[in-house]
Amino acid sequence: MKAGKFFAGLCMAFFLFAAHNAAAAESIPNTPQKINQRLSPVMVEFEGVDSIGSRLATRLKELFNASNLFQLEGDDVPKFRILISSAPEFESRPNIGSAYSVVWLFSLSDATLRHYLSVQVGVVSGDDVNDLAAKLVEKTDTIAMKYAYLFPEKK
Repeated sequence: MKAGKFFAGLCMAFFLFAAHNAAAAESIPNTPQKINQRLSPVMVEFEGVDSIGSRLATRLKELFNASNLFQLEGDDVPKFRILISSAPEFESRPNIGSAYSVVWLFSLSDATLRHYLSVQVGVVSGDDVNDLAAKLVEKTDTIAMKYAYLFPEKK
């Protein structure tokens, strides 16, 4: 008997929820608008002596260059700066892996103080460079969306 009342109550709640969502959907105007293309200017700066870190920085630049969300920027304009530093994980075996750090900064111009946004530290092997670079691009996109308000409005 209690299961029947519970089921009836559940059906009633579902019906009211569906009716509420249908009413809310009808009240939203159907006027599509073109959204502005989001193109975040970035600059990648690398510091290190190992080949794996160098490949990571190069791969990251390639992915930014191929993406329609980012523009590699070397001019003195507001941009996200991505600083990559790496060193061999083991000095005696430099091709095994690299310890790396990536720091995301915002720079309004080359003459102004840079603002810290985020950091990531880890170890990467030569086989994992492409995967890590893709993850760094994704994190950069997340940071670009979060801090888009830092850029001056375009007229």
